[in-house]
Amino acid sequence: MSLEGTATHAEVLGELHGLRTRVPQVEGSVVATTDGMVVAHDLGASETYGVEPEGVAALSAVSLGLSQRIADTASHGDLQETVIRGAFGHVITYAAGDRALLTVLVRADCDLEPLHTDARGVAERVATLLADTWQDDAATWEAGQRLTP
Repeated sequence: MSLEGTATHAEVLGELHGLRTRVPQVEGSVVATTDGMVVAHDLGASETYGVEPEGVAALSAVSLGLSQRIADTASHGDLQETVIRGAFGHVITYAAGDRALLTVLVRADCDLEPLHTDARGVAERVATLLADTWQDDAATWEAGQRLTP
């Protein structure tokens, strides 16, 4: 799914670039729909290591959905984020409204509390930016904003 070339896409990318600038341990980030389609990404040096935005988006959507179900089952309320800790860093996914998500890739030496504060704000702003692009409850894009091959 592509917003490329639109003002909304530029604003979302600006949010992602800003996060990477403010938090040097951020290696990159992806904004995707909750069904796993890439909206925008800023992977920076992560692409060098073979990180593909489409794969990150699809798996993040699955992880977010499953994690929300677990939180619901445990009666722990709305999901705030999922944190996956790997040997070389963390993959953190935040809900960005009801139809999008923000996944952030960070190095292992990142202090997560300040990152969470900053990234939650980015997720909220992204949700606001994308809110006007949804046409209806079927989560389709407005005319002119179509799937890219």
